[in-house]
Amino acid sequence: MKIFKRIISVVCAAVVAAGICAVPAAASEKEADTLVVDGKTFSSTRNCKGDNWKYDAESHTLSLNGYDGMYIDLGTQENAVIELIGDNKVVSHVPSPAILVEGNLTVTGEGTLSLVVDACHSAVCAQAGSLTIENTKISVKGSGEVPESAYLLMADNEVSMTGSDISIEDAITGSGGVVGAMNGDILINEGCKLSVDTATKGLAALGGSVSILGEGTTAEITASENAVYAKSGITIEEPARLIAESKNAVTSVYCPEGNIVLNSVSADITSASAAIAGKSILMSGCYIKDPFDCLIAEVSDFQTVTLYDEVWGEVHIVKGIAPTPTPSPSPTPTPIPTPTDKPEEFGSTSRGITPRMILGGVLVVAALTVFLAVLIKELRSRSRYRR
Repeated sequence: MKIFKRIISVVCAAVVAAGICAVPAAASEKEADTLVVDGKTFSSTRNCKGDNWKYDAESHTLSLNGYDGMYIDLGTQENAVIELIGDNKVVSHVPSPAILVEGNLTVTGEGTLSLVVDACHSAVCAQAGSLTIENTKISVKGSGEVPESAYLLMADNEVSMTGSDISIEDAITGSGGVVGAMNGDILINEGCKLSVDTATKGLAALGGSVSILGEGTTAEITASENAVYAKSGITIEEPARLIAESKNAVTSVYCPEGNIVLNSVSADITSASAAIAGKSILMSGCYIKDPFDCLIAEVSDFQTVTLYDEVWGEVHIVKGIAPTPTPSPSPTPTPIPTPTDKPEEFGSTSRGITPRMILGGVLVVAALTVFLAVLIKELRSRSRYRR
């Protein structure tokens, strides 16, 4: 019953798609073909520029070079690009994302981007599109009490991260989380280093799957709710690495309708309920290291990592083949000593002649012979004197 309650709680916590962070009225009523940068409105069909930024209408690219200002609204763009040059910062103190676009958005560049929000649970939002972050460095900080449910990095479709260093601190109260794909997948690709500390959820693919793959890819997620949630599937493959911790007695890695696949991977998963899958938990080329007797078993129609009858809270997964347990050695019985023969008593009736006995006899005979010879000689000598 305890595990069943946990499953119900995490299912309810995962369903937040209906409450996506609302775009402010001013932004929703803006005219078509416009963009807003640092509180000023421009035409998105013409080249324009401002302090530490410029926009190229033909390539739909907004270049930021030392920008430090208010939120950016790119309007409706089929494929918008934000190019980062130098260190940049975007702050939003209004109920609107720090960066908003209706369409696909790619954030890239050798520079850095710092995002700060405290009135909306979204820092970058690609409405009706996908969000791609590649080969750059981004830090996000969210704080405050926000009633709307949303994600700091979110898209209606796919969220993809490649070759980037992304750190996120989410102290916003309420529902939602850090990285959210409403209808698509979340892809953490080669060379991506993702660090997350959140008071809500970590990764959430509400309508799709989560994949963590590639050389140098690391996802380190500490969450109060699910660290990794995906409706249809979760895949983690070598040489990527996952460190996931969930608090508040919820499942850390949770897939309600699909499989959790771990392929030759190293992962540390910590929670009151480590991993649950609607279909199966598949491990290839790796095994649960500690505790050794931790099993994958069915609990309330879900595949669950368990220890005996309890959901296990800490799972260390390592690459390789699980070693065969060393059997406990059987105790060796103490040998019973064989009794020695009773020693032969003095005066034994045995008549066997030994070499020592023969030698003794010879010596006795020799001594008697010498004695008799001396005696005879003495008697003869006395006989002469008498005559």
